[in-house]
Amino acid sequence: MVNIRELEPVSVEGQKAPLWVALDEVTDPQNLGAIIRSAYFFGAEGVVLCAKNSAPLSGVVSKASADSLELIELLSCKNMMQFLSSSIENGWRVLGGSVSSRAIPLNEVEAGFPTILVLGSEGSGLRPLVERTCTELIRIPGFMPGLVGKLDAEKKDRTNSGQDLKSFLAVESLNVSVAAGVLLYHLIGNNSHVICEKPNDAFM
Repeated sequence: MVNIRELEPVSVEGQKAPLWVALDEVTDPQNLGAIIRSAYFFGAEGVVLCAKNSAPLSGVVSKASADSLELIELLSCKNMMQFLSSSIENGWRVLGGSVSSRAIPLNEVEAGFPTILVLGSEGSGLRPLVERTCTELIRIPGFMPGLVGKLDAEKKDRTNSGQDLKSFLAVESLNVSVAAGVLLYHLIGNNSHVICEKPNDAFM
């Protein structure tokens, strides 16, 4: 894989808005393969992996990707935070998948902008520094018993957003590869979103 520091600016209007998937230390080969498969199916430009602490590309990953591993562009970065920050400076919007109450519901997220969708490992999610680097956090609205109360409690008590909440969300939230499919469908699924006009500093 080619190692990169950033994504280049996208300035040509009227084209389909590009989307890349960035995976923050996804170590499960089945999940990695399934995400790559969804990224290829929905038309993502490619997938960026952490150079360290990511599942190695293997036969298991290829099988889980239904051989799309060989068809989509795969890149790596040595420092995910630096990669995202530099790409933001080049006009990319960075959306981080999250279950936090601070995250914007997916149905409120506009498509049509050059976007990097960042997903974390199952269980721990995005690392805090990666999460803070994102221009926005987004979540998939669900209708699970008790979820609203848990999120309300997180809003009221920031000191108690620890292990109990994480354990609850680990059970009640979607598998990361399933979540990737839902997010990708919303952001680029119909393949018709063209680049919108936006000031260069809109995502800064």
